[in-house]
Amino acid sequence: MKKLLLVIVAALAMVAIVAIVNTARFVSKQPPGEPAVQIAVDAEAAAQHLAGAVRFQTVSFEEAAKVDHAAFEALHGYLEQAYPAVHATLTREVVNRSSLLYTWRGRESTLDPMVLMGHLDVVPVVPGTEAQWSHPPFAGDIADGYVWGRGAVDDKSSVIAVLEAVEKLAGEGYQPRRTIYLAFGHDEEVGGPAGAAKIADALATRGVTHFAFVTDEGGAVGQGLVPGIEKPTALIGIAEKGYLNLRLTVAGEGGHSSTPPAETNVGILSRAVARLEATPFPARLDGAARDMFDYLGPEMSYGPKLAFANLWLLRPLVERQMLANPQSAALLRTTTAPTMLSAGVKANVLAPEATAVVNFRIKPGETMETVTGFARQVIGDERVKIERFGDGKDPSPVSDTSAPAFRMMAKTIRQVLSGDIVITPMLVVGGTDAKYYSQRSPNVFRFLPAVITQEDFRRFHGTNERLAVDSLATSVKYFYQLVKNVDGM
Repeated sequence: MKKLLLVIVAALAMVAIVAIVNTARFVSKQPPGEPAVQIAVDAEAAAQHLAGAVRFQTVSFEEAAKVDHAAFEALHGYLEQAYPAVHATLTREVVNRSSLLYTWRGRESTLDPMVLMGHLDVVPVVPGTEAQWSHPPFAGDIADGYVWGRGAVDDKSSVIAVLEAVEKLAGEGYQPRRTIYLAFGHDEEVGGPAGAAKIADALATRGVTHFAFVTDEGGAVGQGLVPGIEKPTALIGIAEKGYLNLRLTVAGEGGHSSTPPAETNVGILSRAVARLEATPFPARLDGAARDMFDYLGPEMSYGPKLAFANLWLLRPLVERQMLANPQSAALLRTTTAPTMLSAGVKANVLAPEATAVVNFRIKPGETMETVTGFARQVIGDERVKIERFGDGKDPSPVSDTSAPAFRMMAKTIRQVLSGDIVITPMLVVGGTDAKYYSQRSPNVFRFLPAVITQEDFRRFHGTNERLAVDSLATSVKYFYQLVKNVDGM
């Protein structure tokens, strides 16, 4: 027994030594510092332009017939008036009535072009919540250092920041080495099939099918979002989840509610939805999510750093901790979210049909096909018809963090933002229009240098959306310097 105890103690000591050594070797992957660049930006004018853009109610709805194309056309006219140098220097096209494509010809036509993206549409304001807004959602108010309103962050901020930067560059007589496209879709919030997809197709018909660099929304500067890191964190999206909507339908006889069958259509559907929620997809810390913590781990306090340096030993503990938070849990697995339910027309009438829509955000490594198969297996009831609802998309490829393009983005962040910032790749758990370029460029990244706190995170697609005027000014500087740095690739 004494020898066994000594063996156990020795083994534990060896494990402890290995863990400590691994932690010591878990060194920073942060890019080197860069001298700050001084870029003069009229923050007030930029804020006024964003506020003006917010006032156009360019709302995306699931039903294409509900889209107010006149609102988009009015926004187009506003942007033309606000950015005269852009419209005098670049060629502007309206694609599929409501999207915009600008072409800025480069000096060297043999170089692959780059794409700066954003989207003009916004999500609806939930009816009945208007009174909860501190400022009316489409008033475009500027108050307390913020631009308030639907789209102030998602994603008219990107559109305005890009146009502000290009307006400044064009006004200075700058001409890029490589051609630059500004691609602003009008239906990103419903997947982008009529906007960004049509822009990409239009370029393809001209033989423009390969891009040196593509950037879109997705990542931001997190403040207080990562436990164990007090510094601001620049989160650069190197991949994004896919998405799939499945519609579940149970149909049968209706009738009077006074003589219900043992199982109603509503009951059958409800059990199917409950099974999906009760059986989540397997969780795993790998791929782009693992890359993220390879960058973040060395910058954390010692306890979390030790854990991420020794996933061979502590992976179950780390994953359990991450699964306790919906934001970090979404990095580990394909998520399941029932979002729409419909059944019945009267309280005393059995519904002859009950339907539900379940939204899945697909982690890289899985596909729409495997997710559908998983759902069928979990539900396990042939009475439930399962079919795809609307568009879907498999997860994107993962862009290489060792590529010059990623280093160039990190350099730009270092030059424009504070040097005391942690830079990391990340998996974007939502969807962006960048997915339409993921097969056309090895360098597709998703980042806007807006500062996002836990409080701001809850405002996305919610009430009191806002963007700090300072963050908008920083975004303008970022895109200004990014254009110049891409010329050096």
